Amino acid sequence: MTWQKRARIGVAAVGIVVAIAVYTTMRERQATDPVSRSPSLDPSAVLESVGATFQQFRAATQDYVIEADRQFTYADGAAKFLGVTITVRQRAGRDFIISGREAHAGEGHAEIELTGDVSLSASDGFVALADRATFREADATVLVPGPVSFAKGRMTGFSVGLTYDQETDVLSLLEEARVTVTDDSDAAATQLRSDTAILNRPDESLALTGNVHVLHGNQVLEADRSTVYMSEGATLVTAIDLRGHASVAGEGAFHSMTADDIDLDYTDDGLTLEHVLLSGDGAILMRAADGDPGREFLADELDLSFAPDGSLTRANGKGHVRVALPGVPGSPARRITALVFEATGEPGKDLTAARFDQDVEYREGGNAGTPRIVRADMLQIALDASVVAGAVFRGNVEFAEDELRASGAEAQYDPRNGTLRLSGLDAGGAPRVVDEQIEIDADTIDVALEGRHMTASGSVTTLFLHAGKTGGPPGLLQDGEPVNVNSDSLDYQGDVGAAVYEGDATLWQGATAIRADRIVLDRASGGLLASGTARSTIVLDLGEAVGRAVEIRYDDDARTLVYQTPAAPPAAATPIPAAAALSQLSGPQGDISARRIDVVLGQATSSAERLDAYGDVRARLGTRLATGDRLTYFAEDERYVMSGIATVPVTIVEECRETSGRTMTFFKSTDRIIVDGREEVRTQSMRSASCVQAPTP
Repeated sequence: MTWQKRARIGVAAVGIVVAIAVYTTMRERQATDPVSRSPSLDPSAVLESVGATFQQFRAATQDYVIEADRQFTYADGAAKFLGVTITVRQRAGRDFIISGREAHAGEGHAEIELTGDVSLSASDGFVALADRATFREADATVLVPGPVSFAKGRMTGFSVGLTYDQETDVLSLLEEARVTVTDDSDAAATQLRSDTAILNRPDESLALTGNVHVLHGNQVLEADRSTVYMSEGATLVTAIDLRGHASVAGEGAFHSMTADDIDLDYTDDGLTLEHVLLSGDGAILMRAADGDPGREFLADELDLSFAPDGSLTRANGKGHVRVALPGVPGSPARRITALVFEATGEPGKDLTAARFDQDVEYREGGNAGTPRIVRADMLQIALDASVVAGAVFRGNVEFAEDELRASGAEAQYDPRNGTLRLSGLDAGGAPRVVDEQIEIDADTIDVALEGRHMTASGSVTTLFLHAGKTGGPPGLLQDGEPVNVNSDSLDYQGDVGAAVYEGDATLWQGATAIRADRIVLDRASGGLLASGTARSTIVLDLGEAVGRAVEIRYDDDARTLVYQTPAAPPAAATPIPAAAALSQLSGPQGDISARRIDVVLGQATSSAERLDAYGDVRARLGTRLATGDRLTYFAEDERYVMSGIATVPVTIVEECRETSGRTMTFFKSTDRIIVDGREEVRTQSMRSASCVQAPTP
């Protein structure tokens, strides 16, 4: 049997009792004088009672109690209550009460409509006020069709339309939802607005839907939907979740945030941001120290943690990561993209280190000039606020700025000093640096980006591609053709075009080659210096000339190639062989040795116009061996002029004949020799079988 049937039986029983009482009273009054009665407030009512109480039971457990100052019952089973109170009990230890000046109930009391000063209240302090409300018996829910206001602790609210489900203890704000949470001074700390809202009282949460607008402290939050989590007693906001077209703008550590979804967690004061998670095209723009927009973080997902002072202590990003660091005096703007990044920091210091992984691109400057761009598999940076203090790139590193290109397995970049150190071998090859003048490969390369000062060590190979702004290759080489230089180490100053190679240094272009312990190139002057066991192969117009000396020097202004071997000091610890103690040059002009040999080249060609030899000169000219103090060769008429000094005369040995004098002139084309002005040999002589051949110089 339903409670309605029981109620009707109860009402009928009450009617019978009342009828009997009325009948008895009437009989008694027939014997007494009539007594006057107060007129009924509603003549149409079949039953009127004062101080009425109606209890509803479910499974032997009391669900709610209806109390009224006055109750009217009508013939159709409807009822009217004046000064009504409905108490819903046993809601997790919290009673819920709805009251009003007047209430109407249809047959069976399935719904009770309350009007006039309607109040919904709970034993935990929650109160809602409206002009009218409907209480549904079936599930003990309340519906407020019009404007309603409510409050609990520091939370107040308003909406047009409200429903309350006593089973779940959930309050639904149907239209124009407005909620405010105040601080200790009763000032509005959080103001929330949306089309609709659901207050889940057990969870202390408020779900807002449609055109969500939240003013939380100095922050403005907007989204399609939002869930606001509050502390026990709704005294402050602990977290806010924004869903759909989410955005946050405000003062403090950050300037603005946007994403598909944003989750914000606050500290115990309810206002200081502690943690934020942005999902779906997340972007957060931090605020610089001067209040202007500062760093910017973008990713498919961003996860950031803040210290109480607003400084970042952690920042992680996944998917389409981009971190933009603004320029400050002495430090250009920077932008880093990757697929993943992780950053850490300290309270008061902000982020101090970050790591970027997968498809990393680092871009620096570029507003007023060409940017520096570095690509790599991974990047680790040290941060000082928004300034990159140092960076290490690893895996297929590629660096670019203006005409400069650099690559390697690892690159250590010091932006403050403008230096780049390349090392390591990976799939991309060994370290390499290329600019408009030179290409360098080595085990390790250090680059000073300002001025293009480079040092390299370990298996150094270089290639001068063509003449640059600091000049071309040495003048004895062909301009426009690549020049190769290898060594153990290199010191290259690109701004002045000077290069110093040390350790088994070798320079070559085509068949021309120079080897030495040390080679110095001056592209600005076109000069060259090779020292320490220097050797050369020079292609001249008549053929190759092979030479060696302690030092080989080329002076482009004088168009002179100098082979020089200084005399050994008297107290030399190790005696130097006579042949090694002299410079030597062998070629179309003969085999010549001396302390110094100068080859004067033509102004526009690689022809040897003149050759000068000084000190301990030895020259093999065909079958003749000449010695003296000085030798000059004139290419125009193939003439050799050798002179001696008083203690060292000119000596010519031709097979078994020896001739001495102060000077000697030899014409190669006519095979004529003139000694001291006298023609000594007119034709070539044949040596006899018994004659010992003169030694080779």
